[in-house]
Amino acid sequence: MANERMGLNATWAMAVGGMVGGGIFSVLGVVIDRSGSLAWAAFLVGGILALATGDSYVRLARHFEEGGGAFTYLRRSGMPRIAGGVSWMLIVGYVLTISVYAFTFSHYAAGEVGLGPTGTRALAVAVIAFLVAVNLRGVASSATLEVFLVWGKVAVLVVLGVVGVWRWNTPALSEGVTSHGFSGIALGA
Repeated sequence: MANERMGLNATWAMAVGGMVGGGIFSVLGVVIDRSGSLAWAAFLVGGILALATGDSYVRLARHFEEGGGAFTYLRRSGMPRIAGGVSWMLIVGYVLTISVYAFTFSHYAAGEVGLGPTGTRALAVAVIAFLVAVNLRGVASSATLEVFLVWGKVAVLVVLGVVGVWRWNTPALSEGVTSHGFSGIALGA
């Protein structure tokens, strides 16, 4: 399992899956609440930050001639204790991220099938347990699931985008939404 590698499709899916799952499905309402009619600018800033992060990881991978993450590059830079601390922060962050995704999914699903609060929580726990089981099977299983889910999300978003363009109504885009200025963009991003 330690020597498993992800290909381009799986790596791309991991990155896009996190951005779409977290940035669109989970926090869209919060971004609109904080940024108002400038939510598009908050997403643009967030996209630029994500691009800069990706570029940094590409440069680190080229420098160290090894793919990896923050732990790998800090360890290779002679900072194993900091690398260990960062690893634990990343693990906690990933657990919280998966929990937010499970919470969001269970609330969407509960609204569609009429689950009560207990059913919604049970579904969230089941989603977390499923994702943990997939991750414990290894990189290949995680990558396969991620590729499948991300291409499904992309297909849904393309359909929604086509319908949105087809039914375009400029005044309705910001109806009832005010601008919160630069601070709103920063908070939304």
